[in-house]
Amino acid sequence: MNGPDTLRLRHALEQADVPVRPGTDQAVVHAFERIVTGTPEHTTGALTVTTLCTEAGISRATYYRSPLAKIITGLLRTPDSPRPQTDTLTADIARLKKADRTLRSQHAAEQREARATMATYANHIQALSLRNAELEAENAALRGRLQRFDGGLASFPVTP
Repeated sequence: MNGPDTLRLRHALEQADVPVRPGTDQAVVHAFERIVTGTPEHTTGALTVTTLCTEAGISRATYYRSPLAKIITGLLRTPDSPRPQTDTLTADIARLKKADRTLRSQHAAEQREARATMATYANHIQALSLRNAELEAENAALRGRLQRFDGGLASFPVTP
C-alpha cells in the first residue's frame, strides 16, 4: 500500500513531525490508505472526513482530537489531493449523464422537426393528389366533349 497518494500522506506527516501512534492514529492512516487505493472495507470509498471516520471505525470527534486531523483535512482540501477511483467515476457518471440529457434533448428536437416536415409533405401530397384528380376529371370532360364534336373539328399536331 505504498502508492503515490499514501506516500504523500506519510511525507506530510513527516514534514509536520507528527508521529503515527498506535490505535486511533494508525486506524486513520490505514483507513486513508484503503480509501485512496480504492479498497475500502466499510464505505463507498469517497474521500471525505465522514467516510474516513467510518472506514477507521471512529467518531468525528475522535478524529478531530487526533493530531493527524489537521494534516489529513488539509490534504483533502488541496486541489491535487488524492482521489480514489470512485470519486473519479462519480464525476464521470455526472458528466456522462449531462451529455446523455443533451443528446436526448437534441434527438427529441430532431424528431419533432422530422414529424413536422413529414406532416408538411403529407399535406403537399394530399393537395397535389386532389389537384391531379381535378385535372384528370377536367381532361376526361374535355375528351368527352371532343368526341361529341368529332366531325366538325380538325386536330392539329402537338409540337413539343
